[in-house]
Amino acid sequence: MGQTQDGYQPYDQFILFGDSITQMGCNQEIGFGFHAALQEAYSRRLDVVNRGLAGYSTAHAIKVFDKCFPPPQIANVQFMTIFFGANDACVPGHSQHVPVDQYKENLKAIIQHPATVAQNPRIILISPPPVNEYQLEGFDAAKDTPHPSRTAHFTKLYAAAALEVAASLKVPAVDLWSAFMKPTGWHEGQPLIGSRDAPSNETFASLFTDGLHLSSAGNRLVYEEVMKVIEGNWPDQSPEVLPMVFPSWVDAPK
Repeated sequence: MGQTQDGYQPYDQFILFGDSITQMGCNQEIGFGFHAALQEAYSRRLDVVNRGLAGYSTAHAIKVFDKCFPPPQIANVQFMTIFFGANDACVPGHSQHVPVDQYKENLKAIIQHPATVAQNPRIILISPPPVNEYQLEGFDAAKDTPHPSRTAHFTKLYAAAALEVAASLKVPAVDLWSAFMKPTGWHEGQPLIGSRDAPSNETFASLFTDGLHLSSAGNRLVYEEVMKVIEGNWPDQSPEVLPMVFPSWVDAPK
């Protein structure tokens, strides 16, 4: 969008499209939220818009995408994160489960959607983080789920699938699954941290509030990894480089 008749330059947007992990990215009760941190980083430069939809899988997302993603006549979208998979990765038989091949197709459909193409934003695909089965017991009990809704091993498949989609479409990605595993010292071939095959890990548990949703520390990891992708792929779009929409008060009209 260009300037309005009175010379006002609307803020471009940075849209966060995802599930409850995105929706809760500005939850003050958690403490540090990745949405709030991005808004602070891009303050006076971009509007960071939260389109997190709790409980949604990619099957839900593709049906509402064109209703929550603005056309170019409404706003100019500079960035978009796509952050789904936590619900798709529910075990088969669960109402939120989406088969992994369909999950991949749904991600591609969002990235290649006519509404996305019309805006041509800088897209960052975020893989779902791992889950902690030791904490999920309380989450499932609160939701009156008699059996585990998610497993560490099954979620790992969806994280890999998201990265496969990103690579196939040449879209920058955040490997959040690996970022969460790194502080634990886990290596491929070892019993999977977060599963019942490995002992409970205190460092890993500190990244979650309930084994699925993220703590302040987990949100900080999301923010740091997103910023790494921006700085590595679009250094000219780093917050310190972008100009303010309104000038500093020193240069403001008197």
